[in-house]
Amino acid sequence: MIRPIPNYLSALFFILLSGVGTTPVIAEGSKPLLNKDLFSIGAGVSRNSVRHDDETGFQFFAAYDLNEVNVMDGVSSSVEFGFMDYGFSHDSTGIWGNYVVKGLIGEKFGWLARLGLDIGDDSGLMVGAGVSYATSDQVELRGEYVVRDDVDSVQFNFLFHL
Repeated sequence: MIRPIPNYLSALFFILLSGVGTTPVIAEGSKPLLNKDLFSIGAGVSRNSVRHDDETGFQFFAAYDLNEVNVMDGVSSSVEFGFMDYGFSHDSTGIWGNYVVKGLIGEKFGWLARLGLDIGDDSGLMVGAGVSYATSDQVELRGEYVVRDDVDSVQFNFLFHL
């Protein structure tokens, strides 16, 4: 059974995503604080494990590419914020924020690593790694393994670059 998303999380995502399509009022010659072309939105499913109890969950997230913060040549970075329902029969949800680094393995294949915090039923450190495949300039598919304090997840995510 899928539980409804709590109202405070719906409001958070509405606020985050409503800013993507707005045009900031800026003085002539100034640059906006955030570039709407650097935003992405995503969703995915996950297989989550807690002490030999496995469930299927889902997540929604938003990302912002940090073109000015690149660790080394060929490696880019972004910040991602999301909501995850772990899928367990008891109420198990959380919001999370991560710093993500990524690079290319080939023309369309890539790798990624993440580090951040999960705030919710499994609050604490969140670490993960995975691979990606770009089906086009705007669409990216990801497979990841993410570890939290109590929940380990195998995730399949879809990311759409705006």
